[in-house]
Amino acid sequence: MDRPATPPPPERLQQLQAYTTTRPDICALVPQGARRVLDVGCSNGALGVSLMHDRPGCLVDGIELDEELARQAAQRLAHVTRADLDRFDWTSWNPDARYDCIVFADVLEHLADPARHLVAARSRLTGGGCVVLSLPNVRHLSALVTIFARGRFPRRARGLFDRTHLRWFTLSDADALLADCGYAPEERILSLRWGDQGGGRANRWLNRLPQGMREWAPVREFLTYQVSLRTRPQLS
Repeated sequence: MDRPATPPPPERLQQLQAYTTTRPDICALVPQGARRVLDVGCSNGALGVSLMHDRPGCLVDGIELDEELARQAAQRLAHVTRADLDRFDWTSWNPDARYDCIVFADVLEHLADPARHLVAARSRLTGGGCVVLSLPNVRHLSALVTIFARGRFPRRARGLFDRTHLRWFTLSDADALLADCGYAPEERILSLRWGDQGGGRANRWLNRLPQGMREWAPVREFLTYQVSLRTRPQLS
């Protein structure tokens, strides 16, 4: 793939950089024994590289829409398909491929029909395979302040109000989506923030709270900025 002739505008560059991290929360949920992983929306492949480094023998395939990110990922992962997920046909794509884990990290909220992809992913899992995903929590305190106190629904280059989001989820919505698609939740990680910006001493302190405090309803519902989940198909 060729590099674009001109660099992306600053706002687009900020958006691309927001989704090129190794995502330790996601890596922590991918089983250590996973040997074939599919990263849906793999960005530049940073997450997949981290998984392959920490799990000797693990191979990661990717699917990515952005041309430049897909080019970078193709140099780092086992195989990368450039595709628009809203037009993606799971039945015809690499039909014999099966995975121990399929990752949707910061992806489903960007899709017109997230449930279609979760249902399709079930047929691509090996026996005992899992899906790992992350979703932003629209019930976060910053959304309450911005929408209800200030009367605005902003559109930004990244984060909770990323202008490319097509779907919004609370924690209960995430659980309902998985149940409707035939999955049973297994483990989750709550990423806490005081506001819309990450980092800083206050956020680091917040994420050191003991698990019992993190699951206390006011903290869980209003300070969870993003939830990451490992889930498996429900047994019939």
